[in-house]
Amino acid sequence: MNKNINLNLLKYFYEVVNTSNITKASEKLLVSQPAITKAIKELESELNVTLLERSKKGVIPTEEGKILYEHINTMFKNFNSTLSVIENSNTTGGHLYIGTTTTNFMDFIMNTLKEFKNKYPFVHIHIVLEEMNILNDMARLGHLDILIKNDYETMNEFVNIKSFEITDKFVVAKDTYPELANKTYSLEELLEYPFVLLSNITHGRRNFDEYLKSKNIEFKPTYEFNSYSLCKELIKNGFGIGIGNPIHYKDKDFVIIDTNFDLPTRIFNIGYIKTSKNKYIKDFIDILNK
Repeated sequence: MNKNINLNLLKYFYEVVNTSNITKASEKLLVSQPAITKAIKELESELNVTLLERSKKGVIPTEEGKILYEHINTMFKNFNSTLSVIENSNTTGGHLYIGTTTTNFMDFIMNTLKEFKNKYPFVHIHIVLEEMNILNDMARLGHLDILIKNDYETMNEFVNIKSFEITDKFVVAKDTYPELANKTYSLEELLEYPFVLLSNITHGRRNFDEYLKSKNIEFKPTYEFNSYSLCKELIKNGFGIGIGNPIHYKDKDFVIIDTNFDLPTRIFNIGYIKTSKNKYIKDFIDILNK
């Protein structure tokens, strides 16, 4: 089974279950019905299970579909609550569109978002999480103002203003492997344990893989998914060690493992789209630079 599942497949499945109707899901997602049907079949093929079945009430999930929906429902709820800046009911304000390929940036610009929202309460802030090729198209069409991206991603219209660094850490559930909380570990020692990692399409995983390659180490994680929420849940429930931004693992359920080495720093860039005429860009950047 290929666990590097396209996030859009999960999104389509999620909306079909929510609406119990492929037609309604296609209207909401602005995607054709055949494309929705094809995506569901592809997802079922990837997972080697049947996820949906037809009934008198419409399209409903199978038992396997219910399990998958439960996980991605949590994932999308967390995503929406994290990325959505609540729009004021007053409709007299403008709009600011922020595109990003990663959720890690929220820890660095939340204060900027709050201050901007306080200064301009009637400006509607839209945060778009998409792949870089889609963000490129949005910028080209004039539908994007601010962009946050990984340092290896390129966009001709992008002007970098500020960069942020993240040093990922190894994490584990508090009671899963008690010995991991009591000493300093080498990379070789840690790789003896099961691992739960994001897929290699993500920045953090690429960073880790490149580090292993520099050490001439071949490694395949025990579990591998595209969903950050799912990985975190599996780590929390004792499936293995994970790697990620330590800010996301500070609660009582997790332990950050002490190591005698550091993973390479990851860099995120934030800036504006130079072709955008949005008058709020300057104010947003000024607040960011404070």
